[in-house]
Amino acid sequence: MKTPDRTALTPLDLCILIAHETVSLLNTDAEALDAALRLRTGLDVFAAASELSRDAIPLLMWIDREVESAHQFTATEQDTPHLIDPDRLLPVPDAAAQLNTVWMLFQTAVKSTWDHRHVLLETARTLTEMGGLEDMLLSTHVPAV
Repeated sequence: MKTPDRTALTPLDLCILIAHETVSLLNTDAEALDAALRLRTGLDVFAAASELSRDAIPLLMWIDREVESAHQFTATEQDTPHLIDPDRLLPVPDAAAQLNTVWMLFQTAVKSTWDHRHVLLETARTLTEMGGLEDMLLSTHVPAV
């Protein structure tokens, strides 16, 4: 969903958005570890498909640190310091940016192997559900692939 006054997301923007959403999810829902791990895998696959593996390393490390923190909290009920204060993660990207992310994942999935396609589609599904984008996704004009 691209409007005239909006800059298109780059593949690196998409990686950053997925990392942000993953860490936000970990900090707001203690039961969401499985979904966060799926998003992390999706980020890793998308970055590789977009030839951004090297650029995505800090994002993946950030997610890994937050996953470890979530594991530690579950085991000890003691919070550990976060790389970014969870309160600073509260601004959620607008629905248009989230929908663009989903479309970019679909476009990448089309060009990917079966295993990667499955991971990317699962990542798109998770982001769609997290953002409540189901209706928007079904009623929005499909961009040219």
